[in-house]
Amino acid sequence: MISGSLLYLHKKTLASGEIASDVTFLLDLLSREGSKKKRWGAYLSENDGAFEDENIHSHCSLLEYLAYREAMVEGLDEDQTLLLMWAARFYKLGEMENGDVLYNLKTAQERKRKAEYVRKNIQHQLQSDYAKDMLEKVLTVSLDKKNLSPGFDLVDFFDSLKSRGHVNTALRMIQQKSISQWDVLASNVLFNQLVPLVEHGKKYRSAKVYLQKNAKLITYGLENYLTHEHVNRGFELIYGKADFEEKKKFLDVSPVKLAQIKNIWLTFVEEN
Repeated sequence: MISGSLLYLHKKTLASGEIASDVTFLLDLLSREGSKKKRWGAYLSENDGAFEDENIHSHCSLLEYLAYREAMVEGLDEDQTLLLMWAARFYKLGEMENGDVLYNLKTAQERKRKAEYVRKNIQHQLQSDYAKDMLEKVLTVSLDKKNLSPGFDLVDFFDSLKSRGHVNTALRMIQQKSISQWDVLASNVLFNQLVPLVEHGKKYRSAKVYLQKNAKLITYGLENYLTHEHVNRGFELIYGKADFEEKKKFLDVSPVKLAQIKNIWLTFVEEN
């Protein structure tokens, strides 16, 4: 998605040359450096071509579009919508240093390191207090996991948005088969993200509507790709075969676990 949506919501503040320059600087940085940082690398072979979520830049562009759309469904006010879009577009700036980290490898320490990188290497380059403040809010919500005010839980809602972004990629893979390991990637995403997203659907209308609109394809994906073979292959790609054997002591990838995920989804479908 083009950056115009973010710039459009800045129409009241972009009269300031400093703010306009800062927004352009951040967007250009994400485009220039983020395009070099591949996503889903463990699933890609040397012959895999580009797909819509292939790097940090393309992912953040897609997530910003999703943030705007879902904020409208949720009925968020303009300030909440703008912050959500800032977070969607710029929360991965900390990955300009070492690249993307797969979901199952993410840690609180890694989030802290990324936030420190942005504060030390990017934030100080901004000219306007407004842009510095907005970027600090992005880090607070997305990486520090702290809400800025009582009331609407923006941290939790942003987590639900990221889950939708992951599921979007899985569903497109099922439809388009864009890379050689598309079935394994889709399986891993559904394994990790579907149950949390169902829980978010109980709290947020936008998440519920998203799941309802994609229900048929999600059901198809679960029936055909959330299998013991696919899940195990996915985790072997992430951890390596030897390390995955050790991880099995703490990570439940049993047929019973897969059946639980499918049953939770079928219950949601029946009730909605």
